[in-house]
Amino acid sequence: MPTMNGDAVRLLLEQVAIDVESNKDYLCDLDGEVGDGDHGVSMTIGMRAVRRAMDDLPADPSVAEAFQAASDAYAIEVGATIGPLYEVAFESAASATAGKAEVSTVTDWVEIYRAMFDAVQRLGGAELGDKTMLDSFHPAIEKLASLEGQELVPSLQQAANTARAAAEATKDLKPMKGRASRLADRAVGHQDAGATSLAIILESVAAFAANLRD
Repeated sequence: MPTMNGDAVRLLLEQVAIDVESNKDYLCDLDGEVGDGDHGVSMTIGMRAVRRAMDDLPADPSVAEAFQAASDAYAIEVGATIGPLYEVAFESAASATAGKAEVSTVTDWVEIYRAMFDAVQRLGGAELGDKTMLDSFHPAIEKLASLEGQELVPSLQQAANTARAAAEATKDLKPMKGRASRLADRAVGHQDAGATSLAIILESVAAFAANLRD
């Protein structure tokens, strides 16, 4: 089983940032179908700041320190709507991992993801079915929770696969939050960019864990 200590989480967040940025144009294209087309840009600005923050961490940071640094990076760099959501998400991940030397079990990641989800929902006020990032995050968390006690890597992979499928399924939803909500029924048939970027993040987490060696 891979050991996910603080330094591993630092490297993980660096890889997440790289993977999100590599999808910048795709996310902008999705967002441009129903919004202002800048979701990929906003996420890239935030994730570039996360990479810088990881570089600035001291040697052997704690898990919570790595997540908190990511939160601070979004707070400083991203003014778009998505910025505060990821700020509180990473801050809640830091709180959920306070005092933990490592996060190497499915239970650890269920706690992390649930804390992030709850923080985003409280701040954004969205409900499931509103065509937001929550609609890919929630089913992924539920899938992961059903796998508690099993091996971490395949469990994270199944959760990521669930998130991707759920993101694609947002095409069938009518947006209730954000700019896209003004389009109402006209936005049906278009995949939500926020749900997709969340799925990309979970896929990146799973891929990193799969490549991590003890």
